[in-house]
Amino acid sequence: MLIELLTAKYPGMRRWLTQRLCALSMALVLVLFLIRMLWLSPQNYQDWVAMFAPLWWRWLVVWFFVCMLLHAWLGVRDVLRDYVPHLPSRGVLQALVDIAVLGNALAVLWILFGMNV
Repeated sequence: MLIELLTAKYPGMRRWLTQRLCALSMALVLVLFLIRMLWLSPQNYQDWVAMFAPLWWRWLVVWFFVCMLLHAWLGVRDVLRDYVPHLPSRGVLQALVDIAVLGNALAVLWILFGMNV
């Protein structure tokens, strides 16, 4: 039954499940972040840089932001589809959202991997 709901016949269910899995994934990373914060307790800039120095941690933070941006993109897309009936306006707004999401993704990558550690 669940597999049938995830087919092309019900595209809304795939988006719904994607948002829920992204939210769960973000919650798990957030719990790990809080544990790491309590364990390392960064007090100054050098401590923060050291906290984000391990490559595995940076990739985990990238995963968090990928999930967050996908979650937000799907939510805004659904809101635009529900509340902006004028197709050209919806297309322009969706393009602006796409540019913002891409810009945020590039900023996260630049911040995390552009550091001189």
